[in-house]
Amino acid sequence: MAPVTLGSLVLCAITFFLPLYPFSSPGALETGGRAASASGTAEASGAPDAQRSDEELIKVTLHDLDLVDQDGNAVKFKSDIIGDRVAVIIPFYTTCTTSYPILIFMFTRLQEMLGDRLGREVVLVSVSVDPKTDIPVRLKAFSRKQKARSGWVFLSGDRYNLGEVLLGVGVLFSSNVDDHNHIPITLVGNARDEWRRFHGFPSPEQVLEEIDRLLKGRQET
Repeated sequence: MAPVTLGSLVLCAITFFLPLYPFSSPGALETGGRAASASGTAEASGAPDAQRSDEELIKVTLHDLDLVDQDGNAVKFKSDIIGDRVAVIIPFYTTCTTSYPILIFMFTRLQEMLGDRLGREVVLVSVSVDPKTDIPVRLKAFSRKQKARSGWVFLSGDRYNLGEVLLGVGVLFSSNVDDHNHIPITLVGNARDEWRRFHGFPSPEQVLEEIDRLLKGRQET
């Protein structure tokens, strides 16, 4: 029998979940009782967005703390990474074999859809919840596997700073990655503190719609 490797586990996880992932039908996967309730209400009323992923507007605190990116550069979360761009943020860690590979795959699709706006107007941010394992050299290798383009940033760093950054955007952070809840969350917003949180697995089209809305709002002001 061939040995089980990390790569094979990730492939199995993606193979299992991707048939369920609605790239052409935004948000068919929803999580939590509130999502199911909202979907049921929308369907009953005939609302056109009954199949959208559960989402909500939230307030965040962008802590401008020191982190490190996949190239080993010391960066500040708010001023260096986000700046005046629209940011899409997901928590992840490189050894996850369950929910996070689906969000990473969504980012690979999203970066292609953004074209030359990636890095200039929009930044994709993957923040590790396992800084002990996800050191820069590992993040760099992981980013190459995803064929990440400039404008897609992978962050790790000091555990305290990571915890503060994640808690500031509403992501629960455990000091032990084995205790992490693995709840898939995607956040979209900008430095104006206007943020939307998607629960579950939003499609890249759904996330892009929110990005376009924020960029349009910036142009109109």
